[in-house]
Amino acid sequence: MKLLSFLSLLLLCVGCSKFNMDDTLLLTEIISDLPVINITVDRNEFEEMYEKTDEEIEIKGRFNLTRGDELVIANEKVELELKGRFSIRFPLKTLGVKFDDKYDNRDRSLINPVTVLPSHSIDKIKAIRLRNSGNDFENTMLKDLSITQLAINAGLDIDLTYGEPVLVYINEEFYGLMNLRTEANTNGMAGLNQVDKSDVTLAKITTQELLKKDGDFNRIDALLEAIENKNIAYLKNEIDLKSFIDYMIFQSYIGNTDWPHNNARFYAIDGGKFRFVLFDLDNASRLNLGKSPVNLIDNFRSSNILGDLFMALYEDKNDDTFQRNFLERYREILRSGEISADKLEKIVDENASRIEAEIAHQIAKYNAPRTTLEWRIELDKMLILFREREAAVQEHIK
Repeated sequence: MKLLSFLSLLLLCVGCSKFNMDDTLLLTEIISDLPVINITVDRNEFEEMYEKTDEEIEIKGRFNLTRGDELVIANEKVELELKGRFSIRFPLKTLGVKFDDKYDNRDRSLINPVTVLPSHSIDKIKAIRLRNSGNDFENTMLKDLSITQLAINAGLDIDLTYGEPVLVYINEEFYGLMNLRTEANTNGMAGLNQVDKSDVTLAKITTQELLKKDGDFNRIDALLEAIENKNIAYLKNEIDLKSFIDYMIFQSYIGNTDWPHNNARFYAIDGGKFRFVLFDLDNASRLNLGKSPVNLIDNFRSSNILGDLFMALYEDKNDDTFQRNFLERYREILRSGEISADKLEKIVDENASRIEAEIAHQIAKYNAPRTTLEWRIELDKMLILFREREAAVQEHIK
């Protein structure tokens, strides 16, 4: 996908959207190859939830999903609420959708990602997220999905979310082009590991605080105390180190600047070791492209639990095994080329072709992105910046 190829579209950019901002697109007016979701709700309740973004409001609705010409999910009872912290300011707001009972997804009717890692299951799903692409809302609409797919294709030993692009309607009126995604919360990890929610201990790291969400809070407190005191023996016993290394490599490789001080979650099943969850990658490869992986991880050290954990293990003066394993694994991944810019470009091209016909609808309703041409330029910019980050990482790790 080259920027020069866009010159042929320049004359078309004025007419790249055939809809006006005032148009209301109905369910019957758009023919799409994407999955189509229609949620029926009480209009007044939805508008109240939409407007009162500072309140946690849940409303009830009915969930319908069509794939091709087939209605595969009909009138499933759901609860809706707004999601997202920073991205909730956008006019297209992320929706959390929770089913009455766990949805049986063995036929992949609810969510059908390209690949599922052998250690994961998406057969039973309690909740999903209809995401506005986060910080990428006005740009490519596929960055998080694409970079997550890069991690999946590489077969890394990490836990993550699965997703695909969809068209979403509310009461048969077009709401937006969105990312249907599994959750990174306790429900999501329970489903991924085929256990009950009560078996999961999970904590969430944000820029403001650490939130103990579910499970054994004493284990979380003990882990935090061990990080603060640099109790290396305890940390090595409590953390799945192989998975942790893959997780830290991928996040630092892609240059995720909204991490590790934010968008981090760790969990354990029963008395098992803690693992970390990869999600919300829309701020990858935007800033600090030249930073070394270790400096990127240590960037917010004064208020960075995850960075403190990594550095305690990495700088252990009594045993350099973790540091050696981290660097050797990094070199192994670089040699394989599995998370390279070339691999990402192939994924982006495939995802772009899936949503290209729907970008005009997004422009018509939200003027974001403003034109199809600008959307294509944003795709190129994303790949150019990723290549810059890749080059910097390769130089540092050598």
